[in-house]
Amino acid sequence: MNPPVDRRRSARGTYFFLSYAHSLPPPGDRADVWVGQFFADLAEEVARQARPKAGMRIGFFDQHIPLGADWKAALAEALGDAEVFVPLYSPGYFSRPWALGEQESFRARLAAAGPDRVTAGHLVPVLWSPFPPWEAHPELDSALDLGRDVPEYAENGLRAFCMLAPYRAEYELLLSRLANRIVHTAERRPLGPSRAPGLDEVVGPGPTDPDFVVAVLAPTRDQLPTDRHPAGYAASGRLWRPYGRRQELPAAEYAASTAERLGLSARTADLAQAAGLLDRRPAVLLVDPWIAAAPGTSDILARVLHDLREWVVPLVVTDDDDTQDASRWATEVTRLLHAAGVLQVKRACNLWDFVDLMPALVTEARRQFLKHAPVVPFDTPSEPVPSLRDSPAVTPHPAAPSADPASSRRPGEDR
Repeated sequence: MNPPVDRRRSARGTYFFLSYAHSLPPPGDRADVWVGQFFADLAEEVARQARPKAGMRIGFFDQHIPLGADWKAALAEALGDAEVFVPLYSPGYFSRPWALGEQESFRARLAAAGPDRVTAGHLVPVLWSPFPPWEAHPELDSALDLGRDVPEYAENGLRAFCMLAPYRAEYELLLSRLANRIVHTAERRPLGPSRAPGLDEVVGPGPTDPDFVVAVLAPTRDQLPTDRHPAGYAASGRLWRPYGRRQELPAAEYAASTAERLGLSARTADLAQAAGLLDRRPAVLLVDPWIAAAPGTSDILARVLHDLREWVVPLVVTDDDDTQDASRWATEVTRLLHAAGVLQVKRACNLWDFVDLMPALVTEARRQFLKHAPVVPFDTPSEPVPSLRDSPAVTPHPAAPSADPASSRRPGEDR
């Protein structure tokens, strides 16, 4: 029995889905540049060999997902459209729940196709980078099949072939071979689009004690000044959407998904509820400058920000397209961060900035944690973070308002 087809999906599907382990970007650089180059080369070669039906796409990898999209939903749709799944095996791949979740989702889709369907050839792994001799995975044998006759492939992986000119002939040989396998399977044994389980379905819930925290310091809807439009605000700060309809998920959820793609389990929380976690976990703090718009809040904000650990990296988030100018409040929040010891503050002024900065912010928070965190976890409970609701000036009522990261301890620059 064939799996049900979602008629809302693309009618013809996609030749291949490229899966890889996201890597932490080095300082001042972008991660996964060579994955992007490999995808472009493979897509070109598949297009050269293929005879696609109308509407069928050549390839997909996650850098195609639009800014502000729901990443997990977009991935599930792309996995359901793909004819061939191409994982780039590296030592990091098998330690990244996100990458393994993509593979498990596609495997589940193959299993749902039923025993009467021939599904061999729909999963074609590649050895992207070599593994240490003590690390063994059964899946590696099938990845090595691509280049059994090219000894340098097992020694160095396809990433080295992509990067280094002396391996150009070997690279083009294996690229053509991989494209041929993709085209043969997609055109002669097509699955057709069908539902793939979401990553949360195959990975399961995260741990109760996460690796990373995304904390939010933003007003709730009932704390807003009377002249501030309520779009993007909700009953909790962690649900804040600074870019409105341009983002499908709250900003905190997007930041958390960035950490998850880098192999870190993550949790989102309002700053006031995250105090205990922030004492012992690296974090990004998203700050809406409108939090400073209420009269008399500067002292409370100063206390809140002064108590931040070195591994809590702040990002001031604004929107250049917002008709209400937040520059005054962004300046005030920046001043308070400076007074708390953060000499240089990163700011995201639009959705592109926010998306582009996030991997570096996660990386920096983790680096600061490894540098400054105590070896032995804290045993004593943390004092609660002061709440802005404690201030009479921000009691909700109609007439009153109810990052390359940061400082000398968090390198970065003002924006």
